[in-house]
Amino acid sequence: MTTLSATQLARIVIRLGLGINMLMHGAVRIPKLSGFVDKMAGGFAGTILPEVLVRSFLYVLPFVELTTGLLILIGGRFSKWGYFVGGLVIAALLFGTTLKEDWGTAGTQLVYVVAFYLALRGLDAPAPRRD
Repeated sequence: MTTLSATQLARIVIRLGLGINMLMHGAVRIPKLSGFVDKMAGGFAGTILPEVLVRSFLYVLPFVELTTGLLILIGGRFSKWGYFVGGLVIAALLFGTTLKEDWGTAGTQLVYVVAFYLALRGLDAPAPRRD
């Protein structure tokens, strides 16, 4: 019987958590895409971002989230790219959130930044020794 190390278990936990989170963010938004875009776009009316840019981003976002979640959950070399794309998505969301001066949401998004950072960093951790 193979015993999993704490590092291996931690990798599973972060992969499942971030993968399911990103997958479901996209999956629940796609069936109601127009409503999601209309609701979210209204919040950017007072910012410098042009409406066409905001709406275009919002129409693509759920598909990127779903794909990111799938990449993470598939694992292997795909998880590295899923974590990276997830970090880029969160950076884009953080940019928009801070333009709106929504500091509470920005704080939550920073937690995601740290999670994606740690997940990526953990992929380079040395394999546990088997004595």
